[in-house]
Amino acid sequence: MSRMNDVYILDHFSEALAKGHIRPYYQPIFRSVTGQICCVEALARWLDPVYGILAPGEFITVLEEHDLIYALDMEILKQTCLFYREMNERGTPIPSFSVNLSRHDFRRRDLFERVSGCLEAYKVPVDAVKLEITESVMLEDVDAFRRIFQKFHNAGFSIWIDDFGSAYSSLNVLQNYEFDTMKFDMLFLKNFSVKSRQVLLSLINMAKNLNIHTLVEGVETEEQRVFLRSIGCEALQGYYYSKPLPSEELLSITAEKNGLLESLEDKNYWGRIGRLNVLSPSPLTDFDRTEKRNFISEDFQEKNIAPLALVECVQNRAYYVYVSDGYLKRVLNLGYDSIEALERVFNEKKSDQYLMLKNLILDAIGSDTVMELDYTNNDVYYTLGARCLARDRKRAMLALQLQIFDSENEVKTSKQMLQYGNALFSTYEIVTLVYPRLGASTRIYAADFIPSYDNVKAKTLKESIEKFCEAEIVPEDRERYLRFFNLETLGERIGSCPGGFIQDAFRLNRIKSAKGKWRNIRISRVPSDEEVVYIYTIQVVQEKEELMLDLMAKEHPEVLNRF
Repeated sequence: MSRMNDVYILDHFSEALAKGHIRPYYQPIFRSVTGQICCVEALARWLDPVYGILAPGEFITVLEEHDLIYALDMEILKQTCLFYREMNERGTPIPSFSVNLSRHDFRRRDLFERVSGCLEAYKVPVDAVKLEITESVMLEDVDAFRRIFQKFHNAGFSIWIDDFGSAYSSLNVLQNYEFDTMKFDMLFLKNFSVKSRQVLLSLINMAKNLNIHTLVEGVETEEQRVFLRSIGCEALQGYYYSKPLPSEELLSITAEKNGLLESLEDKNYWGRIGRLNVLSPSPLTDFDRTEKRNFISEDFQEKNIAPLALVECVQNRAYYVYVSDGYLKRVLNLGYDSIEALERVFNEKKSDQYLMLKNLILDAIGSDTVMELDYTNNDVYYTLGARCLARDRKRAMLALQLQIFDSENEVKTSKQMLQYGNALFSTYEIVTLVYPRLGASTRIYAADFIPSYDNVKAKTLKESIEKFCEAEIVPEDRERYLRFFNLETLGERIGSCPGGFIQDAFRLNRIKSAKGKWRNIRISRVPSDEEVVYIYTIQVVQEKEELMLDLMAKEHPEVLNRF
């Protein structure tokens, strides 16, 4: 720009402020998961009667050089506070707004007082204002900056580090100051190469590990939006969504689209959820930790993002709001053709998976720890972990992590599970699967020489139960055993038990060659889509419990007649 134009700017700056030629334009910032506006950035625009709209690059540098930027920044703050109040009065409040502070502003000793006084004058709450500062501010008068920074931080202001990675990128500032949000420079998206994605991925992972929220500006394409959302970047800004808008246009858009503006309740809700690091190998256990965490390795690739999903529960219904590629792949391996199909399993409340998931979800919502469930479906063993990230009066958000153990890449884990499964079976003396609708049973484990009484030796399942009872149960307990294993009432009795099983103690004849020894027999419902299946187990009774049962059978036999 020529020096003549510099003179024009300097000569007309005060007039432009007084006549309202300089005003804020507002560029919305969108929540990546919901698509709602979670904040707006106030950007100075000069609407000159002679030259038309002057780009910020044409006057910001001139004002900085002549120590006039402070007046500009305070005027933009004032007008934005007025706009915030106007939106509130209209009943469509802006969730929050951000304003930029120049490094020259921090040379002013009254900066904190001016900003705080402006908010107080227009009744704007501190948590509605985000202060955007660049890294260069922190590299000048370090002591002065630290004092002012601490004042803002102690007063509850949210402080964003702006244009991170654009020039200085001193990682020391992240170590020395408590930032609320890291705003990544649009230069990362200019060349949207594999390398730039890897850099962004690593930086977002670093920010999350430091409990700093993330925002990327300069988003211009659907490809960029999808990638940034997939790696857990919380907020997005750029021409893909919206250019900076005058206040009247922003008012018009938000009035036309009901629900476009994030509510205060949503802001707090999603603010907590945003601390989840989807790039962590163990996102559920890492959530909300304060200690140092492990960073991703240098060879970490986008495809290795944890098999993670976000599920929102509203009035006994569940909705997936985020699904990583790894999670979707595992859902398909379980036999579902889409996430929507899995959603229906829960919401239609017609399958065993509904009861299983309902209990897991309720346990997770009522706890601040990770809840896990082991399960099999379509011959695939999987573990589902759940953690509640946030809840309010009408909903709860859970993070789900899904691991399956049927692929060649997981052979080692499968072998370990087989080894531990055998160890588990060895704690029982008999394990049998029972299929009442098919009238069949299959023994899958036996630790002793007990003959099988399945349908090979009996014409019906009922007959096999009676044959086992006659041969293996002591006479005093046979009537009670047949009531316990009554197939006609079995489903109802198990369904009425919170744990999904019934259990009682009986004396058996031949197990371990010890006649009349007490054993616990349990029948549990096995969740299944296709068939009603029960697992029948016999397990040893400890010596003290056996003495108690002997005494009970002798003096209070009525207590044993529960079924």
